[in-house]
Amino acid sequence: MCDLGLVIGLASGAASAVGEAQAAKKNTKIIQQQKTLEYAQQERERLVETDAANKEGFQAQLEADRNVAFVKAKGEGMGGATAGEQVAEQQRQGALSIANAKDRTQAANANYAMAGKNTQIGAQNRINTIQPNPFTMFANSATAGLSNYGAFK
Repeated sequence: MCDLGLVIGLASGAASAVGEAQAAKKNTKIIQQQKTLEYAQQERERLVETDAANKEGFQAQLEADRNVAFVKAKGEGMGGATAGEQVAEQQRQGALSIANAKDRTQAANANYAMAGKNTQIGAQNRINTIQPNPFTMFANSATAGLSNYGAFK
């Protein structure tokens, strides 16, 4: 015949193990939801940065075109290379501003990719940390059963 203390202890240990597993499952779901929210925030940030960079690039192109037109209009009838040099300088400045805007777009994409990877690794590490170890759960259940062995004599 089985000892009642042993049975109660084993049942208590098993219930505790089930509770830990359920808590870990719930916490895993919470971590995954948080990960999804972080991804959405990172995507929004990337879009904001990319849109801003595209607007800056377009503005730079418009400004360069406007300045070139102004120099050409002002230089009408001017002799020498002054007007051409001013046009070339305006085009160079415009090209530099556009290149800077493209760099911002690339940086936004790179930051998005790295932040996403960071979120993914962090979430997986947190999930790994909260998952109960099957051997530990078994040992705790067995210990709970043995600790009550002979309690009801």
